[in-house]
Amino acid sequence: MSVIEVRHVTYSYGRVQALRDVDFTVPEGAFYALVGPNGSGKTTLLQLLGGMRRAQVGSLSIFGTDVASLSLEQRGQIGYLAEGQSLPGWMRLEQLEAFLAPLYPSWDAALAHDLRERFDLDPQRTIGTLSRGQHMKAALLCTLAPRPKLLIMDEPFTGMDALVKDELVRGLLETSGSEGWTVLLCSHDIGELEALADWVAFLAAGRLELSESMESLQARYRHVTLVSPDPDGLRALAGSHEYLSVDRSGGHATFIAPAVHGDLAASLRQEFPAATHVEVRNATLKELFVALARRSSGARGAKGVAA
Repeated sequence: MSVIEVRHVTYSYGRVQALRDVDFTVPEGAFYALVGPNGSGKTTLLQLLGGMRRAQVGSLSIFGTDVASLSLEQRGQIGYLAEGQSLPGWMRLEQLEAFLAPLYPSWDAALAHDLRERFDLDPQRTIGTLSRGQHMKAALLCTLAPRPKLLIMDEPFTGMDALVKDELVRGLLETSGSEGWTVLLCSHDIGELEALADWVAFLAAGRLELSESMESLQARYRHVTLVSPDPDGLRALAGSHEYLSVDRSGGHATFIAPAVHGDLAASLRQEFPAATHVEVRNATLKELFVALARRSSGARGAKGVAA
């Protein structure tokens, strides 16, 4: 079952197209990472899903219902957390929880208490006196306590120090994982996403380049390191359409290669017979992100030159 369905969505700000025929689904129970360079349309897409904007072309549905037609009960099953989430600064945390609880029939006071303890939050503190990290912990508490079936998050870790980020990630991962919730998370912190996500989508210039399980994506590509005493023999890498994110310095080169049936290292030794060292390993999500972003940027640049 798909919790989110985005069908051929296009959205423009005047003459600027933020999204172009975007089409994908988010399976129930998935931890789905949405990645892409700045300006790729990620926030616009999340705002459309949150009902803050209306699609100009195409449709978006959650729980099988068009976003614009969601009932109050269905909206109560969606949690939304964004960078710089606004909370009433004059309220104490315990007051905020008491205010929110009657609004959500599924509010779980025990879960709120557990998260407060885990995040080391003082319920007597006013929201306005909390640090940035504590503020986001309080926002996450208020988002998770209603036990949402769907959690949408837009850059929740931006500017966090490592300790606070780790606490947030562990709290999010443990709670959502144990409950089987569906999570759609947009973040520039690729390292964190790799530890969290089991599905990934890549947006570039408003277009969806891919949407697939993390396992499938990482099975399709490998990170390669080549060392050769003959630097000229590696020059062909630069013009290759098969290899991505090629970085070459003299006789040392690294790149992303599509996985092939059989022994990739043996195939590379045959293609580059002068190589003295060939190392093939699984590519990280960050390496794949950089490679896909470079490919997308290069394709757009080529189209611009052609035009």
